[in-house]
Amino acid sequence: MIATMISKQTSQALAKGIEVYLATRRDKKHEDYLKSKPQKKKNVISKGINIRLAGIVKRLTDKNEAVKLVEKTKKAKDQTALVFQQQKYRNLLELLDADVVDSELSELRAEYLQFVSELEAQHKPANWLDEWAIKAKDISFATHVAKLTHSSSKGSSILDSSLSSDKRYLTTNSLSDPEIDTASSNAASLPVADILKVEHDGFSVLDCLKAEDASLFSEFTDDKEQIAKWVQGLKQAYDSDIKQSYFLSKQVFFPLGNQHYHLLLPLTSSSLAQALHNEHKQYFEDEQTKAREQRKNNKFCATAVVSYPNKAKLNITGSNHSNASSLNGKRGGKITLLSSQPPSWRSKGKRYCELDYQALYKALSFLSKNELRDLNKYLKLLKNKELSDSQPARAATITKKVQAIIHALFDEVMQANTVEETNWTKASKFTLPYQLLFEPYRDDEQAAAEKLAGKWQTVISKDFARWLNKQLDDKQLKLGTIHLELWAKLFSQELRSFIALQEVSR
Repeated sequence: MIATMISKQTSQALAKGIEVYLATRRDKKHEDYLKSKPQKKKNVISKGINIRLAGIVKRLTDKNEAVKLVEKTKKAKDQTALVFQQQKYRNLLELLDADVVDSELSELRAEYLQFVSELEAQHKPANWLDEWAIKAKDISFATHVAKLTHSSSKGSSILDSSLSSDKRYLTTNSLSDPEIDTASSNAASLPVADILKVEHDGFSVLDCLKAEDASLFSEFTDDKEQIAKWVQGLKQAYDSDIKQSYFLSKQVFFPLGNQHYHLLLPLTSSSLAQALHNEHKQYFEDEQTKAREQRKNNKFCATAVVSYPNKAKLNITGSNHSNASSLNGKRGGKITLLSSQPPSWRSKGKRYCELDYQALYKALSFLSKNELRDLNKYLKLLKNKELSDSQPARAATITKKVQAIIHALFDEVMQANTVEETNWTKASKFTLPYQLLFEPYRDDEQAAAEKLAGKWQTVISKDFARWLNKQLDDKQLKLGTIHLELWAKLFSQELRSFIALQEVSR
C-alpha cells in the first residue's frame, strides 16, 4: 500500500529523475540535428548542420583535406555523442576566417542558435509538462495490449491485477513480477509514459499520482493551478473506466447452453510474451554458449543447457514496433510461440525382429527425408559457389546437419526397444553388429566376443557412410572417399556417445 504522503527526499529525487530524462531527450535531439542528413520540406532545408557546414567550408576555402579529417574524426571514449558533434561543429567553423561574409553561413548559424534556444526552452520541466501532460490520454499501462492482436486496433488494453492462477496453465498470473507494458493509441505520446515510470526507491511518478501526492511537481513551479492541470492530464494514463472493443479485435463465442453465449475478446499478454522473450534471450548469453560448446565436445559443464525446440515467431508489426507498445518495440515486433503440438504416437504394429539392416536404412531414408534434402541443398550451394566445405563455420554446419540424420537413426533404435522385449535381437534378422547397436548391453557369449573384437562399431559407421553417400549421390556433387571417411567419422563419434548412454541407463 502506498503511503498518502511521499517524503520530500523522494519527491526531489523523482523531480531530478524527470529533469535527467528531459535533458537526455533534449541532448539526443540536439545531437541528431547536428549529425543527421539535411531534410528539405516545402523548399526549406533543416537539420544536418555539420554536413551542410562542411559543404560551405569546402565552397569558401581550399581546405578540403582538413574538412575530410574533421569528418573522419572518431568519438573519444569519454565523449558523449552530443559533445562529439558539437566539437565537429566548432572544428569546421575554425577552418573559416573570422571575417568571412556569406549569407548561407549566416543563415545556418542563426538556424542552429534558434534551434538550440527553442530546444532548451521546450525541455524545461514546466514547459514540457504544459505541452505533454494532456497527451497522457493516449497512454495506458497494461498487461494485455489490444494492438498485439492487430496493429491497427483501437480497442482498449487491459491491466490484469487479478491474483487467481492455475498451475496447469502458463498465464500472466504465473509470473511473480510481470513487466507492465505501455500501450499507446499514438506512439508520439510515449514519452509521457517514460515520465510516469521514473522511480526512486520503489516509488514512481505514477505511484505519487495514485497516492494523490503532487508534491514533486512543486520542484518545477509554485503555481498550484499549473500543477493541478498537469496532474489532471497525467491521471488519464490510468484513471479511466472506459473500455471499448474494435472491429479488428478477435471475437470468440463461448457456449453457455440453451443457445446462449458469452462473447469473448481475447487479448495477447504482452507481459507473458516479454517474460518468454527474456527467457529465450538466455540462449545467446555467454554461459549458455559455453555450455553448448562443452556439450558439443562431450565435456562436463555445471551449467544445464536450456533450449525450447520447435518455436515459432509471430510478426506483430512490420516497422515502428513501438507504435503498438513499448515492450513490443523491445521485442522487435515479434512474439515467440512455444510448440503446442500433441505427442506424436507411433503404432506398435512394426515388428523390428523381422527386419534387417537394409530395411532399417530404408526406414531412415523416409524418417530423415527433410534433413537429407537440407544437407543435399547445402552441399550443392557450396559446390555452385566454389566454396570449401572444410572452412570451420561451413564444416560445423555440415556436421550439425549430418548429426540430425544420425539422431533420426538413433531415435528409431530407441523406438524399437520400447516395443520389443529384452534380448529380442538374438532372434532377429539383423547381423551381430546391428544387434549390438540396438542392445549394446547384451552380455551373452556371442555379444561379448563381438565386443572384444572391437570392429562392430566400425562396420556400422562404414555402412552408414555408404548409405549417406548414396542418398546424396548426385551428378553435381560427385561425393567420394573423402566424404565417406567424414560421414563414418561423424557417425562413429555420435555412436560412442549413444552406446555409453544406453549402457549407463540400464
